[in-house]
Amino acid sequence: MEKEKKHRTSSDEMLNASYEYNEVSYKYDAFISYRHVEPDQTVAKYVHQMIETFKAPKEFYKDGKRPVFRVFRDREELAARDLGASIEEALAQSRYLVVICSKRTPLSEWCQKEIEIFKGLHGEEKIIPVLIEGEPDEAFPSPLKEIKDQGDGHEILAADIRPDEIFSDEFTGYENLQDKHKLNELTKQSISLLKTEKYRIMATILGCSFGDLKQRDKERKNKRILNLSLSAGAVFLIFGMFMASAYHKAEVARQEAVQSNASILMKTSKDYAGDGDYLKAALVAKEAMKPISKNMKYYNTLKAEEFSIFNSVIYQGGASTLTVIPTKNNMTFMALSNDEKYVAYGLDNNNTAISSVENGEIIKEFDGHSQQVKLLSFSVDDKYLASASFDNTCIIYDVKTGEQKALLDIEGIPMLTQFSKDGTKLFYAVLYNNNTVFYVYDTVNWEKKSEFTVEGQVKSADIKKDGSEILITLNTNTDDQVTRRSMEDGSIIDVIPKISEKNIITQEDTYNPYKSAAYSADGQNMILLTESEIIKMSFDKQDIFREDMYINPDDNKVIYESDDGKKIAVKSNTKIYILDGNSGAISDEIYFEKLNLKYYVYNPDTNTVVGFGENGNYSIWKDNTVVEDNLKYGSGTPVEFKFLKDGSKILANSHESQAIKIIDLKSRVSSESIYAKIVANSNDSSKMLLFDGNDFLLSGDNGKTSSKINVDESTIYGIASDNKYSKISNNGRYYATVVTALNSDKPVLKVYDLQDNDSKMFEMDSVSSAFTFSNDSEEILLADGKNGLRIFDSNSMEQVKNYSDISEDSGKMILSPDSKILVFNKISGTASIYNLENGEHIDDVAGEVLDVQNTGDEIKLKGIKNNTAFTWSNKSGIVTWDMDDACRQTPISFNDVNIYNANTDLLMMIRNNENDRKCYIVDFSSGKLRMTLNSAVKKYTVNGHISPDGKLIAIDQNYYSDYDSKSAKTSYYTEAKVYKMLSEDEVSKEVDNILAGRTLTQDEKIQIGISTK
Repeated sequence: MEKEKKHRTSSDEMLNASYEYNEVSYKYDAFISYRHVEPDQTVAKYVHQMIETFKAPKEFYKDGKRPVFRVFRDREELAARDLGASIEEALAQSRYLVVICSKRTPLSEWCQKEIEIFKGLHGEEKIIPVLIEGEPDEAFPSPLKEIKDQGDGHEILAADIRPDEIFSDEFTGYENLQDKHKLNELTKQSISLLKTEKYRIMATILGCSFGDLKQRDKERKNKRILNLSLSAGAVFLIFGMFMASAYHKAEVARQEAVQSNASILMKTSKDYAGDGDYLKAALVAKEAMKPISKNMKYYNTLKAEEFSIFNSVIYQGGASTLTVIPTKNNMTFMALSNDEKYVAYGLDNNNTAISSVENGEIIKEFDGHSQQVKLLSFSVDDKYLASASFDNTCIIYDVKTGEQKALLDIEGIPMLTQFSKDGTKLFYAVLYNNNTVFYVYDTVNWEKKSEFTVEGQVKSADIKKDGSEILITLNTNTDDQVTRRSMEDGSIIDVIPKISEKNIITQEDTYNPYKSAAYSADGQNMILLTESEIIKMSFDKQDIFREDMYINPDDNKVIYESDDGKKIAVKSNTKIYILDGNSGAISDEIYFEKLNLKYYVYNPDTNTVVGFGENGNYSIWKDNTVVEDNLKYGSGTPVEFKFLKDGSKILANSHESQAIKIIDLKSRVSSESIYAKIVANSNDSSKMLLFDGNDFLLSGDNGKTSSKINVDESTIYGIASDNKYSKISNNGRYYATVVTALNSDKPVLKVYDLQDNDSKMFEMDSVSSAFTFSNDSEEILLADGKNGLRIFDSNSMEQVKNYSDISEDSGKMILSPDSKILVFNKISGTASIYNLENGEHIDDVAGEVLDVQNTGDEIKLKGIKNNTAFTWSNKSGIVTWDMDDACRQTPISFNDVNIYNANTDLLMMIRNNENDRKCYIVDFSSGKLRMTLNSAVKKYTVNGHISPDGKLIAIDQNYYSDYDSKSAKTSYYTEAKVYKMLSEDEVSKEVDNILAGRTLTQDEKIQIGISTK
């Protein structure tokens, strides 16, 4: 029963679901319970037919045969007291209970009794309500409502086939419906809805996800069309002279089927990218494009989707999941080869596998075990792999040939597998009859050299580098909890004394149990851990240092030590401390504000800490700074980590999701970061206004270098500067901002002359008044509802023009390059167009204008409205087209930022809603998505930048604040990422480099639906 329960929550691997689905046999796949009234009984009939005629995906075939579904549906309503043994027997032999729920269902004692009996036999998670009328609280019988109201987070999966009409206030219920024609019509609508909802019912029965099942069914239909088209094409070729027209139709059908299948594969590719498996996303996209030729109707669309997926592979921040290695094993731990090229792990129920660390590709699979593999270890020269399983065997494989060099029969649960540093010995330990047994084997002939037993369960064990002794910590808090023992016979070399402290109340000595003990990196000392302190102790029991530190007893892998012993990282509650290995002095204190820290991994060579939270998100600290904050890891919090020595990758193993993720810590296309937030861009994007948490900065080279702007006002970080309150001129000489004047309630526009190092100001009507510089930087435009549009000389601040009729009071102004045409983007969502030569109002356009061009004869605009792009001309009017559907995934907000680059026709759309921050880079004229970038910033409005030539883009990426309790000061860390914009060919080559020759395996192709067995 336990394995079936997992089907409801683990549906990603359909092949695994097939295996588990067939492990438990039932006479009936479903028992349908319903009230014998209309439309309930007609719906029950169609549900019955739907289940028994459903064609399961090939992943669920057994011995090449499609599974046949059987359903039990009683034919007549009986009183509850007549519920006979035959019905009870049918319920006992049914895998799932389907309940047709309407407002009259709770009145049926029969239905209630069937639900109660089924719950008692199979549990509540195997009940599938099908809702045809009313809300769950009024349509669910009381045994179902009891499940729903438990409050433990469990929610019943219900198929909803309620027609829209029953939600009307005029509909009083099927019970009161007298019109049989209307009843039949509503019944047909419910049955029509069942065409889609059937996937929810069958997904639950089969133990897979709704999306997987629906997609597999689509693929099956498309392949059938494709096969028919190919067959028809072959026939038409023979009779081509006589049936040219028919052949043309068949070819069109074939191409449409091929393109439809490619589109489905592209959707699968995007799903992989969404789950963080970027390499598999790229491989599936490549497969999708293989049969697509340039003469096909949707070639450009599919090619654009492939380009977008490829971009998602390479355009990541400093850290992202590169690929996922499914282990399909919830007990395996992993081993990293000593050259760090390969990772070994248990695969499926009884295999062992080795994959490439570079791209996750399976290099070799080994068989020989009959149960799951738990522990693995590479020999020092990576020649051998020891694989320890729950089947009481440890198999030694030759890594290169795959040959079994030895099979060691060792009864007990494997607890330790390790080769000696000189490669001459294999150390092995098992838990057997509540004792721990240690073995030493000769790696030349694989004969046992020694064996000894330690009474009781061992909490931790560490073998000295030379293999002569072992440091053992027992679970029990006894006098000999920590001992040094000989590896030859297990004899005790020394007993480490217990740690005592005075009880505050009783004043009696109490003893703190050891959590772990390990040899220090120099091999001459020990590092001991209790729940309240860390101790470095010499072999003659002298303290090297002792530091008070609370250690959560449930935490795993609390300590990491550098190879030279100079650094020690310790997790204490929700903080991580970096200690000096000689003195114990704390050099760094790391706290990830947004994580409920659960696990961490430390690389002393690169001084990098990666912390993982309860929700699976992770943050990265490096050299005194959090450089990546609250990144999304995905499902299944990892419990085991391997950090490559060069700091480039982390392998994270999750037993929950049965997968190893390769996290790439190096961005492949990002330039040097800008350690500041982007406040504003000049009109031509040649200048950037930045803020680093303390000062405003001006950059004229896309953030590569910058100079401080001296301002009079003190700035509160976080409120600094929405881009509408700060402007920089195209020549970089003038900086304008809105401030509050002394002794006045009126806001003030203050203009700094950065060349002459002075400033001028004047009152504004409202803080929301719009202003901008002219493109030649000589003038500044200010608009408000009281004074209209006023134009001032940037240097003298004398008014040179006034347009009293242009009385816009808030929004954003866009100028044509010659500054003769002004577009006012109002907060109402409408853009007003003005001729500044005569002050004429030309027109109003719905949406936000991003670009204005004036040829003299014609005015041309480019802009967006929600997820629609448009062009407008005073001669030809407006033309609109939709943006890529992917851009709809993140809701639009009032604080969104949109930037257009005319040289490359690129549009940057930054969504700044409260829940999600995303940046979409779109080819404006086609609406096709180029790439999606994520931002971890939530403190302030995310802004962006496109270089004038369009070859670089930048986006606010990270924000982190750190309060130092000693100095009582808060320091701020801000970062904007700069990315190089690669061409299509450059992107394709970079993806090939990342894939490093990896291809989809046959099993992967079958799982995805590209091919069959």
